[in-house]
Amino acid sequence: MTFGLTSANMINKSIYKKLITAVTFVSSCFFMIACENNVNDVKALSSKVGGIDIGKDVAIYVSDNGRMTAKMMAPVMKKYLLDSGKMIEFPNTIKVDFYKDSAKVESKLTANYAHYIQEENKVFLKGDVVVYNTKGDTLWCKEMYWDQNTTKFHTDKEVVVKQHSPISKIYGLGFEASQDLSDIKIIKPQSNSFAIISDSSGLNQ
Repeated sequence: MTFGLTSANMINKSIYKKLITAVTFVSSCFFMIACENNVNDVKALSSKVGGIDIGKDVAIYVSDNGRMTAKMMAPVMKKYLLDSGKMIEFPNTIKVDFYKDSAKVESKLTANYAHYIQEENKVFLKGDVVVYNTKGDTLWCKEMYWDQNTTKFHTDKEVVVKQHSPISKIYGLGFEASQDLSDIKIIKPQSNSFAIISDSSGLNQ
């Protein structure tokens, strides 16, 4: 079962405890759906094991000034209640949809693992990290950070980027990119990168 944190439960980027607050609302959602589902089914959605609050099939909405900017989905979310940093992790894959105007998805992200770093307001992602947009641009890397303050991705690790205009495939070390991949900066491009530039001079006609 998938549920969302809507209206008052939305996460606002200006709120320091963005994901921490969301997890609190997740716990309340389990109670709200109890009337419509079998008690055993509801218990399967959330549990506490050794100081860890576990949620299953979660959906978290991220907003900026009342406008939805992203939707995070994961089969498992763990909140470490005894951890001094109040870490929240997504150990069994995560998917994120990024929205242009709260209705239209402009890019998507998938990764095998993620955890939220409250002090920096960043999400660390690793394991087959892929970001792609509706224009046909795609980014692959082993690990990266999603900075929710700047709404950008960055890493100092290896990266591969495929762009639609000009048609190119760039291998590099380190990058910074906007969430919709409209602005990508490769820190150290590698020699095996290539780009196909169309000839607009008319010399080949």
